[in-house]
Amino acid sequence: MAKRVLLIVNPKSGDGIAVRWVADMVSMLSKKYDFVTVYFSKKQGDILNIASGYSGEYEAMVVVGGDGSLNEAIGGILLSGTDIDLGYVPTGTVNDFATSHGIPKNIKMALEKIADGEPKKCDVGSLNGRFFSYVAAFGAFTDVAYSTSQNAKNMFGFLAYLAKGFDTLKKIRPIKAVFEINGETIEDEFIYGMVTNSRSVGGFRNMIGKNVVFDDGEFEVTLIRTPKNPLALQEIIGALLSSQINTKHIYSFK
Repeated sequence: MAKRVLLIVNPKSGDGIAVRWVADMVSMLSKKYDFVTVYFSKKQGDILNIASGYSGEYEAMVVVGGDGSLNEAIGGILLSGTDIDLGYVPTGTVNDFATSHGIPKNIKMALEKIADGEPKKCDVGSLNGRFFSYVAAFGAFTDVAYSTSQNAKNMFGFLAYLAKGFDTLKKIRPIKAVFEINGETIEDEFIYGMVTNSRSVGGFRNMIGKNVVFDDGEFEVTLIRTPKNPLALQEIIGALLSSQINTKHIYSFK
């Protein structure tokens, strides 16, 4: 049977470099697939709809974009109930998923891995009916990726996230939350919390628990308590930057 692949390109990801590579991408994928269909996404949520509506017509899908584009593709495939291979060519600003999984940031090298490599499995999370590829978070900084302008991302990369993040510090509000895990109840006020399956979040590699395994059915949980004074905030930042989880301020478990 003929093998077909759907190539989904986010033309706005990064600096738009992916659009200039379309012909080369089709040529490289043609080594493995008989038919290559190209689709350019138009707006947020578009990839989710295309992936869920058309997954059943292809043996594989390749998404070219950032972590958000990848997340939509994963969600769409799972919503469709199909079981097809998914390739990822990272052209976003931070590309946490690619960093964790050793996917090259170079377009040609990433495509070579798709054309010549074998698929690997990884866990996917579900929250209130929505899927997430590597992180679900609440609290301070969670809107930074969306509130940072695309022009700033293109010009300054990860520094744009940091600048916006420091601005967010001024607006921190504590969030009361209760967690039940392994028979234990944790109740506290937090400024940030995340459930992850990644070695990097927002470009930071020091905020997550150790020994991350992508297909073990477990997620890493990090909860940062609301600092009561400037010294506590300084201790939290120091702990995150040094990878030394300060248990006075941070809960960390699987």
